[in-house]
Amino acid sequence: MRRNFVQVAEFLQDNFPELRGKIEGANYPVPPAIEFLSNMVSVAQMIGLAWMVMGAEGIFRLVGMQVPSWAKSIEQNSIQFGILLFLIMPQFVQRYTTTGAFELYLDDATVFSKMSEGRFPTGDELLGLFKEAGLQMKTA
Repeated sequence: MRRNFVQVAEFLQDNFPELRGKIEGANYPVPPAIEFLSNMVSVAQMIGLAWMVMGAEGIFRLVGMQVPSWAKSIEQNSIQFGILLFLIMPQFVQRYTTTGAFELYLDDATVFSKMSEGRFPTGDELLGLFKEAGLQMKTA
């Protein structure tokens, strides 16, 4: 979350003045397969919206085809299909697009990795890690 990044950045800049203006943050990249799946869900939702507005008959007539039996089945179960398409599928994809990664690097060396540790660092732990890396703490 952006809020966590901002809090950690402020904490580190307050304790290590040499880091001021040098801390950057970005989202961890989503795996390509999940990004593709997310795009396909968006396309399916757009088709679903067109389906809701035009109906199966209108869509298939537009492309010059007869309405297949599976399309009639979807129309008969439109509420369930809508819930699946607009509520369940996006939740499923969102679960995998948010990695929860929180990685700290200093000069391209990993200082802390939430993905490998499985937890968020404590303040004292961060202070110790950056002192071990050779940074000087601000004196009171």
